[in-house]
Amino acid sequence: MAIDRHRDKLMLVTRDRRLSPVGLVGIGPDGEARSVSPVTMIHRPSNVLVGIEEQRNLLAGGAVPLIVDDPMDAIAVSNAGLLDGQWAAIPVCGGGLSTSQAKTLREFSTTEKVIVVLSGTEAQRNQNAGYLLDLAFFFNRVRAVSLGPGETLAGLAGKEFGAERLSDLLANSRPLMTYRTSGSGFFALRSVDPDPPAPGLEV
Repeated sequence: MAIDRHRDKLMLVTRDRRLSPVGLVGIGPDGEARSVSPVTMIHRPSNVLVGIEEQRNLLAGGAVPLIVDDPMDAIAVSNAGLLDGQWAAIPVCGGGLSTSQAKTLREFSTTEKVIVVLSGTEAQRNQNAGYLLDLAFFFNRVRAVSLGPGETLAGLAGKEFGAERLSDLLANSRPLMTYRTSGSGFFALRSVDPDPPAPGLEV
């Protein structure tokens, strides 16, 4: 008798740098996204991305890649019509971002900017802030936005004027290196948000 082991899950395809489908991520009734494919020669969770094929045209058109933990946050950004293709959300599904994934994302991006969404527990925020080390190898401008405790992009999008809230949040990203955690929460170290000077200009 055939048994569908994933009948209660929303299934998402993972792809390698050639955009070949090589695995699956499942979102269960608890809302957690987990890889449901075994590690093989062609599938390693640290070498694949969810949503890269679906966002390829946006990235090729100059959309800023937006790194989120939860696939539902990525879907919320895609569905927010007022964002008008400015950002292309890529979920890492709670597994963190590897150097290989950062490299793949850069290969499909035409912008030098990337934004990391800092959310969840303090440990999760610290993990996300640590993406700076890998992203800085491939992107000149590594930015971040910080959500409040319990907030998600999907939750913001579902509220009144949700698309406008998302647009304002993402438009006001700050350099990732200016964020750190403390016992009282996550905050920016600087009140000013300096961008690198234009070529030929002195600092």
